[in-house]
Amino acid sequence: METKKLIISILVLILFPLISCASITKGSTQIITVETPNCPGASCKITNEKGTYYISNTPATIVVNRSKSQLRINCSYEGKSISMSDESNIEGMAFGNILIGGIIGGGVDFATGAAYEYPQVISHPLICQNLKKEESEIENLQKQIDELKQRKKFEE
Repeated sequence: METKKLIISILVLILFPLISCASITKGSTQIITVETPNCPGASCKITNEKGTYYISNTPATIVVNRSKSQLRINCSYEGKSISMSDESNIEGMAFGNILIGGIIGGGVDFATGAAYEYPQVISHPLICQNLKKEESEIENLQKQIDELKQRKKFEE
């Protein structure tokens, strides 16, 4: 009976640190949403040291590899392009893993990127309403020109 208790105690001590490990509970990837509230329908290129990711039409949700490097987001719409970046933060669970799981568990989290996280929603500052407004004004002017041409033809 004592042997079973000893085995169970050893298993608990071995497995308990793994429960808090960020690489196990959170993984090395993260889901983020990129939105361009002032320019819906923009396309974006997102990069960090672990990869490059593309969005063809905002808002959109993508999966990125976690990393300590900043996330660079370049969004564009009809030739207008703006870049921004967002820093990664250390996931709180990584510290718990270091305290409970020791240096090895913490090392795994930092090496795989699981110790880091990006914001869940990234709001990009790209503005394109002015482009749409200018296009609308040009269309209205073109209609007026066409109407004037028709009147001139009619008067001749």
